[in-house]
Amino acid sequence: MDYGVLVRNKRQLSFLKPSLKEFGGARLKGNPKEKRPLSLKSALHLVLKSKRAFGAQSMLAKPHARQIDQTIRKQAATCGVKIYHLVNVGNHLHLVIRIQDRRLYRVFIRSVSGLIARQVLRKQRGPERLQENQKEVRKSSFWVARPFTRLVSWGRDYKNLSKYMQKNRSQTERFGARVSEKLGHVVPGFDIQISSPNTA
Repeated sequence: MDYGVLVRNKRQLSFLKPSLKEFGGARLKGNPKEKRPLSLKSALHLVLKSKRAFGAQSMLAKPHARQIDQTIRKQAATCGVKIYHLVNVGNHLHLVIRIQDRRLYRVFIRSVSGLIARQVLRKQRGPERLQENQKEVRKSSFWVARPFTRLVSWGRDYKNLSKYMQKNRSQTERFGARVSEKLGHVVPGFDIQISSPNTA
């Protein structure tokens, strides 16, 4: 997608209020006053985007891809999170999930985001490591903003999202670890989306 088109559409849509079903990503500025919309009955489209996951640090790179998949599935099982779709696109992750408990969702997302960042950046946890160089730690931020989530209605909304997941999966299998660089993905919640929100 042409960058100029993205910029023009971003300006045109800037006055629109975000959907009450959406939270996080580029839409979130500063500390939010409202709570993240969550439901125990609906599916949830979750997107985590990294600003550093390219080349050797791509989440699809061989040293990382399998471990990231295992980490997500292990934490999901621990926190009672059902995974319908999980697609690793190199510099961002798409998950379609259903949660059983709001508190456990917070445990899940904190664990997953922390473990993946340490895996890719080869950072070790602990106060001694952090005290070595606080500036280096601050610069090593892995994720772009907070995770983006959107509540997904069952039926057409879920079917369209499933098709979108399959499209991303097919492109990932075709292009491998360089999928994000080759295709210039527009990431839901982080970049302006031209298509219908039901397909993202």
